[in-house]
Amino acid sequence: METIICDISAFLYWRVPPIVRLLASAADDDPLLANLVSPEELSNLCAGCAELPLARACASSGTHWRAAGEASRAIRTSSALLSVCMEGPVDVLVTRREQTRRATIVRPRLWSAGVPQGELSRISDDLRVVSPGFALLQLARRASLARTVLLAAELCGSFAVYSAPECLREVLQRLVDANLLPRMGGWEPCLDREGKLTDLWSRKPLVTPADLRRIAEQSPSPGGRERLLEAARLVTPGAASPFEARAGIILGFSRRRGGEGQDGFAHNQRIALTPEARALAGRFSCYCDLYWREGLDLECQSRLAHDVGSSFLSDSDRTAALKLMGVEVLPVTYRQLKNEARTQALSKMVAEKRGVSWAPPTERQRAAGRRLRDEVLVDWESLPFV
Repeated sequence: METIICDISAFLYWRVPPIVRLLASAADDDPLLANLVSPEELSNLCAGCAELPLARACASSGTHWRAAGEASRAIRTSSALLSVCMEGPVDVLVTRREQTRRATIVRPRLWSAGVPQGELSRISDDLRVVSPGFALLQLARRASLARTVLLAAELCGSFAVYSAPECLREVLQRLVDANLLPRMGGWEPCLDREGKLTDLWSRKPLVTPADLRRIAEQSPSPGGRERLLEAARLVTPGAASPFEARAGIILGFSRRRGGEGQDGFAHNQRIALTPEARALAGRFSCYCDLYWREGLDLECQSRLAHDVGSSFLSDSDRTAALKLMGVEVLPVTYRQLKNEARTQALSKMVAEKRGVSWAPPTERQRAAGRRLRDEVLVDWESLPFV
């Protein structure tokens, strides 16, 4: 019987860049791998990965492995790959309650309805993983609506957050410095202004809101279904960073849900520039983090460079070009979203620029806003752990 990785572990698996999976698990004679790393570097990498928590647990000896179940043995066989994705225990899907006995490296997740074949991807001969959208359906059983929308924004956005172990980070950085890092599956690392790796990666969206709706509607299990349906309705696709996703929720959620009711925006809206604006910007188009059709661009100011290398466009050139196009540019910082009074001031300014009415929130709405910020402004890597 096949083992199926699901729930939190599946979500973490889909956060890992394909190049990382290749480096961690490809055969020594893989032609792409041979062009990237030397045998000595690969040996050092394997030794470093063997010290990761899940790999160490799988490598331990003892009589307990004689009685280990099929799931534990399947995880052990693929431990080199899974160790760079998660620390363990690994969430595996079971369909009967009597199968829910937890083991050292396995955490059973009961899902009696099973998984449609179209929501499964193969990792090895005896190991498969549920799709990103199906993993979110399972997480939605326990996550709040705000957290579910945040995770949906990641899947429907063009970013992933992955903190590489030091042994892998060193190899990735060398490949970046040598301009040898392949762009596998459209994945590309986001670098800081010194050209160093960050935990942010750019990629194509993994799902669409329509995909999430379909997965929820087709699920015979009530667990998570209604919450995922609501998240699919609320999520704005196209966010390119965690900060953009957070800003979209805090500003876009209704006052009843703790937001500012400034909905109707698009993430990363492309603005084609006129010849005059092109002369200012030095490029043909600009992308707006949060864009309202009234002509307002809210730009998220994070510690990461928004554009790097040859594609970098200075803030002043960009602002001037968009202003020439009739687009107002407002910066937003993490501190503004963290502080209640500053969020209110920002929301009022957004409303004024859009030409819509604004009223101070009621005490109940302010309390909902505080709860929402507490849920949204957390360490992004911790979000799936519900």
